[in-house]
Amino acid sequence: MKKILAGFAVLAVVGLIAWPKVAPLLREETAAPAASKAAPAVRTVRLAPQPFESTLTFNGTLVADKAIDIKSELRGKIDRIAFTDGQQVEAGDLIVTIESGELAAELESVREQLALAETNAERLQSLFERGSVTASERDDAVSQREVLRAEARRLRVRLEKTRIVAPFAGTLGLRRISPGDLIEADTLITTLQTVTDLKVDFSVPERYRTLVNPDTELTLYVAGYEDPFTAKVRAISPRVDVATRTLTVRADVANPQRKLLPGNYARVELISRNPDALLVPSVAVLQSLEAISVFTVEDGRAVRRTVETGERSAAQVEILRGLKPGDEVITSGIQGVRDGQAVDVRNIPDVG
Repeated sequence: MKKILAGFAVLAVVGLIAWPKVAPLLREETAAPAASKAAPAVRTVRLAPQPFESTLTFNGTLVADKAIDIKSELRGKIDRIAFTDGQQVEAGDLIVTIESGELAAELESVREQLALAETNAERLQSLFERGSVTASERDDAVSQREVLRAEARRLRVRLEKTRIVAPFAGTLGLRRISPGDLIEADTLITTLQTVTDLKVDFSVPERYRTLVNPDTELTLYVAGYEDPFTAKVRAISPRVDVATRTLTVRADVANPQRKLLPGNYARVELISRNPDALLVPSVAVLQSLEAISVFTVEDGRAVRRTVETGERSAAQVEILRGLKPGDEVITSGIQGVRDGQAVDVRNIPDVG
């Protein structure tokens, strides 16, 4: 019994001597799970400005730079058709004539009356100067002469309108009338539009207004053609459409080979270049119904930051507002992170 008691005494002494060294190890083992739960391991990236290029795409429609419907201003019978479907014309080329015999006869009659009225007005003016007629008689003769002159001018204008000519150079459309047709003032004869010079109209969200300016170069893709076409911005609408929050942009499109046609749909692409963009990996961006945010590390803790994003590439997102150069953004381990929580940053050091 004495030997057993002595053995216990020795073990007690050894335990007292070893306890200061063993106790910290036990505390570390018990504290490790709690520490791991409180400070999840994450990886981060530190933001620095860098060049970024993105492609903005818009839906556009090709429009002729000049386009009109050819119609007569007079009611009458078609006398001559001087064009063929799809013909190229120059400004002033004859398109259609309307029968003008009746107008020509009226003009000839007025001219004869005018000649007599001019002679009479001159005679009465001479007699008035000699005191042989009153001023009233002289004025009546002069008035009659002026009325006939105005009527002659009116008939000449109407006679000119029986010859319908091209107001500008372009391509005529399909013929809508035949010789002998009796047409009204609003009857469509054909169309005329420029084809070598087109324009493309498209809408741009107001957030991209600073990226689109006069002379900005664009790329167009049109169905049926693999190669792109080029365009240059002519003008931007001076107001925002309140319904769509967009601006209408118009760009000029050269079409010397007449490959493109007014009315074609065009996919308009604009290359946006930012030499000092702040980019974060796509996986770092959290999107909810309330806001778009990322987590940064500040003083060893995760901080949720609301941000405004710009364009995206396959793996990166442009940050427009909410972050600054030097911010440390969490890119891995986000699922276990909470706002204000301590984190354990475990970035892989660069090799070499």
